[in-house]
Amino acid sequence: MFELLRRLFPGSEPERPPDDRHLVLEREQIVALLMRASRHHVLFSVRLPAERNLFSTALLGIYDEHQFIILDELTPEQGHQLLSEGMTLHLSGRLEGVELSLTTRLLEIRVQNGVAYYKTSLPESLDHRQKRSAYRIPARSSGISFHALRGKGLRQILRGHVNDLSREGAGIILAEEILLYQGEVLPSCIISVPGEGEISFSLEVCFCSRNPQRRVTRVGGRFKMIDPVSQQKIRRCLNRMERAQARRLIGA
Repeated sequence: MFELLRRLFPGSEPERPPDDRHLVLEREQIVALLMRASRHHVLFSVRLPAERNLFSTALLGIYDEHQFIILDELTPEQGHQLLSEGMTLHLSGRLEGVELSLTTRLLEIRVQNGVAYYKTSLPESLDHRQKRSAYRIPARSSGISFHALRGKGLRQILRGHVNDLSREGAGIILAEEILLYQGEVLPSCIISVPGEGEISFSLEVCFCSRNPQRRVTRVGGRFKMIDPVSQQKIRRCLNRMERAQARRLIGA
């Protein structure tokens, strides 16, 4: 029923959460993603200005302290011949099944033992798209509180509320500015759902975005470890939220 109403009232659909096309701006997260791409030997497609053909490269090194990265020689060889210092390169690849793209500027071309490699600028942002299979329901008005314990050694308590919820994960607004890393797991999380009580789980961080003006942090994550009873509670909560939203749409 809710899906039918959502199609009938497209203007009432909630704003798409940012992890469908997540722009990573935090330097620490950019470096962490690039290092993961290097460790996983991600093959990047490269697009050059005014050139229709695509070329390939890989990350050879990330030098955060000097703000540059090292790329392998382009293949086919024609790509290398087209390069000139100052040129902008657009890279795209897949990291653990998720699309990763970036823009970098060529700083220097070097050759060692007959093989070329390129010193390019550390990108100012990354586009890391995390597609979601479960539709999330806005939960801002539901009053669902969130508490978590961060890490085994840090013993840092996080507090906030649930911004949106699905059968697979949740969007959280934390009541402080804090940097969580993509892939980090919050091992002990509790949400308090009206009518259901407390639900416990661990949450894998998919994205983290800080808002200095409001002094909050927006986090999107997926449930990592959650027991069947807690899953049933979340399903019942989502059903109630869907029915309530459907009634609002009909009455609008």
